Amino acid sequence: MAWRVARSLLTLRDQINAAFPNRNKASDGTIGDENHDSTSDHTPWYGGIVTALDITHDPAHGMDIDKFTDQLAASRDPRIKYLIANALILDSRPPYNPWKWVRYNGSNPHRSHVHISVMDSPLCDDPRPWNIPMLGGATAPPPPRPPTYPTFPLRRDEYFGDIAGPRESHGGAPVSQGGIPNEAYYVKLIQQRMQQWGYAPTYPGWADGIYQRETTNAVAAWQRAKVPGTTRFGEVWWDDWAILFR
Repeated sequence: MAWRVARSLLTLRDQINAAFPNRNKASDGTIGDENHDSTSDHTPWYGGIVTALDITHDPAHGMDIDKFTDQLAASRDPRIKYLIANALILDSRPPYNPWKWVRYNGSNPHRSHVHISVMDSPLCDDPRPWNIPMLGGATAPPPPRPPTYPTFPLRRDEYFGDIAGPRESHGGAPVSQGGIPNEAYYVKLIQQRMQQWGYAPTYPGWADGIYQRETTNAVAAWQRAKVPGTTRFGEVWWDDWAILFR
């Protein structure tokens, strides 16, 4: 029977060989021997394709399977079906405690090599390079962009304050009751900022988009600590907004 190795695994093996040209290959393998039954990924069961690869543990020459499997698991590459090394197995599939290392009870604990199985789907032939730091892949994802916040949406003679306050005080009322569009959204942003900075409770539902006494107290506490010289305790004016969301 004609057979071949999944292209994704050939790419991975080429990357490993390029990164560690002097590594030991004694336990390397693709197609299985007589010790592998028909259910093994080392057999060409998926349309004549072998979907498993073994790579020898050789830390003296850079191929440390503990480090390698940690980085491979961290990549969350969708081609990964499961990994076996040092009597542990990590399976990516939903029925198998996905992406968690658990005890492996097979007859071979895989201490001399790591076993990599890829999906029995077209993903197995995806030839793109694997993003593994020790093989020259990215060492870390790019830092997240800082959040952006809206500019102060009120006139300078208006402010966010108690919903029961005067006309100039915006506390989350709908437009039909004199509020501005999305007024509750802006109040909720203020409340969430108070929670982030430790001036308000964090239980679910506290940041409800309605400016009442608890929000007034939280804003006043923040102002006493962070806005020296203010005399408008508990109210968020345009200059408070600039400090709160800068």
